[in-house]
Amino acid sequence: MICDKNCKKKYAMRSQFAIALVSCLTVHAGCSTTKPSHSATNRPTLIAKTASLPKKQIDAPKQSVSPGQISPIAAASYVVEAEDYNSADSSLVSATSELAYESEFQAESSETSYTLDQVESIALARNPSLQAAEYLVQKAAGLRYQVGLVPNPTIGYFGQQIAAQGTDQHGVFVEQEFVRGNKLQLNRDVLSSTQNAQQWSVIAQQYRLLTDIRTGFYEALAAQQQLEIAESLLDVAKRGVQVATDRLGAGEGSQIDVLQSQTLLSEITLTSERLELAYRGAWQHLAAVAGLDENVPVRLDGELKSAEVTPNWDSVLAELLATSPELSIANSLVAEKGALVRREQAQVIPNVTGQFGAGFDRGTDSGMINLQVAAPIPVWNKNSGNISAACAEYRRAQEDVRRLEQSIRSRLAGVAREYDSAMVAVKRYEDEILPQSQKGLELAESAYQAGELDFLQVLVLRRTYFESLLKSIEVKGQLAVSDAKIDGLLLSQSLDASADFTAGDGLRSASFGGQ
Repeated sequence: MICDKNCKKKYAMRSQFAIALVSCLTVHAGCSTTKPSHSATNRPTLIAKTASLPKKQIDAPKQSVSPGQISPIAAASYVVEAEDYNSADSSLVSATSELAYESEFQAESSETSYTLDQVESIALARNPSLQAAEYLVQKAAGLRYQVGLVPNPTIGYFGQQIAAQGTDQHGVFVEQEFVRGNKLQLNRDVLSSTQNAQQWSVIAQQYRLLTDIRTGFYEALAAQQQLEIAESLLDVAKRGVQVATDRLGAGEGSQIDVLQSQTLLSEITLTSERLELAYRGAWQHLAAVAGLDENVPVRLDGELKSAEVTPNWDSVLAELLATSPELSIANSLVAEKGALVRREQAQVIPNVTGQFGAGFDRGTDSGMINLQVAAPIPVWNKNSGNISAACAEYRRAQEDVRRLEQSIRSRLAGVAREYDSAMVAVKRYEDEILPQSQKGLELAESAYQAGELDFLQVLVLRRTYFESLLKSIEVKGQLAVSDAKIDGLLLSQSLDASADFTAGDGLRSASFGGQ
């Protein structure tokens, strides 16, 4: 009889532990999700002035999820709380209560959560660098208008022989400088290219902002999902310590089992604490870039990328070279420097100053009219130095275009390496590692229930599965970040100030006097 009671007690404890494993596997196996392919057509419409906004299309076909893919969200709900270890009904009630609580929590958290689109909209409205870039466009437009204005006329009074009574002369005059060589229009041609460069700078700033938001969002989302997994497994580890203690009290287990389960609990607790710090850091970075008001992390709603077809990197490079705002800015500056060369060549053409005056001569008791026309003679100064400098600037701008093309190739090579590495890892985890870990837990449940596997081996398999889940989320996050960099045309650092390509209205001043 005593033997029967001990056997029944051992069987009940094994059954209880098996229920926890089955619950873990059942919930995970049925909750695989995939993220829709993130294409260029889903991006927010960027603000474009005179230049049309380039659109990038490097979408990859969707792939169905492998049977072994485990949803990180589902993994957070696989703990079965049971007060009575010998009652299957009690375990079922506890599991049902936990699922109800989880549903209530999700409904409650949905009221205070952010999606990627919401964060992007907030960032586009609040980013100071983007607003500053818009003001630089207005500045360039104002300067373009200013440098094309003709000089104001001069009006004055003249008096001669005033000390000689009866022979003094008095009159008024109007003087006007006539700018020749089409200098004023050439001035505006230069500033038109400058304004175009500033407009492309706004578009580049928008891409930088969206890239920073997307990479920050996916990093915070991955950290959030890892933290959920760690917290859920923390409950399982506590349960494991309790089971090991009960088995020791029943004479079935050993002190080694208890110590091992306590060590596992300590390691998972440490991992959970570190993941929480990482999550808070990722959230604070995202909030700073987007201009969010929340001081504490708010739940992020989204999914990480699953394995897709690897892009054709030659096509991606061609798309980047054709649509990069950086290259558009550089080409606009090439046009600006070319217009500046033509402007400096026209500087040598002298302006003409005309003066017309009318007055009264008391000595002759009659009126008088004066007309003067003057122009500088370009003998000593033919503006050769400025022309040479402008040509050098033009060639330097052309070289800068080639430098940027090489820079884009170099950056794409780095991102492509990150993307391919993450893609290989995601596929390996989805197709092999997670299914194998899941199968190992299933076999462990059967073997443990049949008395063919000891408790320590079950703990090792549980830890392996936990680490695989965390690593799979990490590589999915890396894949999503790499994809966001490509979608953002390899632009980032949105809080850096936009370049100011305007140089004031010096060209207008140089247009006068013919010097």
